[in-house]
Amino acid sequence: MYLTQGLHRGNVCQAFERAVAMYPERVAVADGERILSYSQLAAQVHATARGLRAAGLGAGDRVALLMPNCLEFLPTLFGLWRAGAAFTQLSPRAGVADFRYILESVGAKALIYHERLDQAVAHIRPALPGTRLFIRCGSSPAPADTIALGKLVAGAAGGELPPVPGNRQLAMVGVTSGTTGRPKAVLIDHAAWSYYAIQAGLEIADPKPGEIFLHVAPLTHVTLVFVLPTWLRGGTNVVLDGFTPGAFADVVERRGVTATAAVPTIVYALLDAPALLKRLGTLSTIVYAGAPMSPARLAEGVARLGRVFVQTYAGTEPGFVSRLGKEEHDPGSEPGRRRLSSAGRPLSFVAVCVQDEQDRELPAGAVGEVCVRSPGQMRGYLQSERDPEALRDGWVHTGDLGRLDEDGYLYIVDRKKDMIITGGVNVFPAQVEAILSAHPAVAQCAVIGIPDDRWGEAVTAVCVPRQGQKPAEHELIELVKANKGGAWAPKHVLFAEQLPTTATGKVDKKALRAPYWKGRERGVN
Repeated sequence: MYLTQGLHRGNVCQAFERAVAMYPERVAVADGERILSYSQLAAQVHATARGLRAAGLGAGDRVALLMPNCLEFLPTLFGLWRAGAAFTQLSPRAGVADFRYILESVGAKALIYHERLDQAVAHIRPALPGTRLFIRCGSSPAPADTIALGKLVAGAAGGELPPVPGNRQLAMVGVTSGTTGRPKAVLIDHAAWSYYAIQAGLEIADPKPGEIFLHVAPLTHVTLVFVLPTWLRGGTNVVLDGFTPGAFADVVERRGVTATAAVPTIVYALLDAPALLKRLGTLSTIVYAGAPMSPARLAEGVARLGRVFVQTYAGTEPGFVSRLGKEEHDPGSEPGRRRLSSAGRPLSFVAVCVQDEQDRELPAGAVGEVCVRSPGQMRGYLQSERDPEALRDGWVHTGDLGRLDEDGYLYIVDRKKDMIITGGVNVFPAQVEAILSAHPAVAQCAVIGIPDDRWGEAVTAVCVPRQGQKPAEHELIELVKANKGGAWAPKHVLFAEQLPTTATGKVDKKALRAPYWKGRERGVN
């Protein structure tokens, strides 16, 4: 009852305190050989909260975190929340232009950053008059006019704790990934974050007692939502900075990791290192999110690792939307094979519909914009004049094109802005990518439109071959033609050693398109 009331009232900090009270001596966080017990973690969270308050930060202040996956990330974040501030995520894998844009657009009063980002912060600091506090995590001496996080925490070991934030208090100014345009600042309160914990804990990852959860995707992204549910079951959150198949397997084997969350590119890389798969035997849950996964590669994953996969479809604006569970990953049956292409069915208390351009609900099978109502949806954009872009009649308009089948399974067809119009035909790249990824010599692919005087846009596939193989261009074109027709078939097939990715691990189609659209006034032809 205590836990249920705490989450219902939107009190993530109180739920954290409950976990500490129940499991004080267990390992809460591990980073290599460095660990924190629950009681040690709580001491750091409380000292961070007091220190941030003493430094002048409090309720409603926006604080940006620019930190890799490391031991300090979680006590800093939960201390920031306990101080009443709202956090904004900055991925260390992004560039200085993005850092500056986001800090300016969210109005960050403070930046907490890791010493490895010294050069980037020094570059943008003079252009950030609104960011008044710079707090640095690291063992080397902090630059002038910068607060050392370690000293701030050490100097605030006692005293009264700030009040616990209320459920309608701002918890996060989230930043969209910017895959189709400049990132937008999204307001998310503690009530929404509480609901994320319920969804992740009961319906998505469903952590078991003592779960060992490996965070290899950036904690600034979707994996963060699984931290609190793991603690509520007395488990350990293991953090790993950066992904390579070898390092991933090492940590899984050494720590006995039982669960993880990953973007599809990470899963593909593991499948392409088959010698390592036998070292992943303790893994019983792999949550994948962030982008659609190739059904062919997903079936390969089930064949090699078993039914360990859970898909969740989510977004910064709508929150967590749907789930395709382990039991539904069944490539051995016709319905199961078909549903590997889906995003599953809506989570409890989440309503999903598909709407046309006039915001009218469409019947099952029709393709339109996916719209969501959820307790975890955003409050709105920081720039409220942008709200009508996505919030209408209580529905969050996701910008994704999809359809619902008769059984309530949601199929994401593509991003609205990714759609290619070639010779007057609407082509959805995700469907072409699924066909090409089924070819035995293709490890990964991305499909974009490039300017073409005859067709307007020419469907173009960029493929990463499997090791030691190179499929013929005409084979791939004919494969798509046979499945979808000539209009959908690529006019060009290019080969690359790897695809560019965003800071969150998604394939960066903007980077793929950029050379072809450079110098043009608009991104359509």
